[in-house]
Amino acid sequence: MSTRDPRLLLQSAPLLKQQLTTRGAMLDVLLALAPATLAGLWFFGLSALLVLGASIAGCILTEWVFTPQNRRREHLLDGSGVLTGLLLGLTLPPSLPLWIAFVGGAVSIGLGKLIWGGLGQNLFNPALVGRAFLLATFPTAMTTWSPAGGPGDFFQVH
Repeated sequence: MSTRDPRLLLQSAPLLKQQLTTRGAMLDVLLALAPATLAGLWFFGLSALLVLGASIAGCILTEWVFTPQNRRREHLLDGSGVLTGLLLGLTLPPSLPLWIAFVGGAVSIGLGKLIWGGLGQNLFNPALVGRAFLLATFPTAMTTWSPAGGPGDFFQVH
C-alpha cells in the first residue's frame, strides 16, 4: 500500500473566511449570557450584581498585574477577563462575601489562564478553576445560598 494512486487528489476542504476576532467572539458570548445575567439580577438583586462585579474586578486586576506592560492593552481589551469573571460570578452564591468572589476571579485568571500560557492555552476552563478553588477553600460559604427574592427585593443585600 505504499504506492500512490495518481487518480486520488487530496486537498483541504474549502472554508469560508470569517472576520471573527477574539474580541468579537468574547462579545458574542457576553451577549449570549445577557439573558441569564439579567435573570440572575432579577431573582437575586443587588447582591448578585455586587458578586458579579467583584469576580470581574478580580479577573481584570489579575490580568493587568501579571501581563507584560507592552501587552496589557491588547489582553485587557480582548474581553476574556470580563467573560471569565462573568462566568465565575454566575456560578457563585449571591450572598458570598465580595472578597471571596474577588479572590475567585484572581485565581481564575492566575491559575486557570495565565499559568498555562494565556488565552487558548489553558488546560481547564478558567472560571471553573476559580470555582473549584473557592469550593475547596470556602466550602460553607460556597454552599450557602440565599432564597430568590424577585424584583421587589432588588436593593436588599443578603
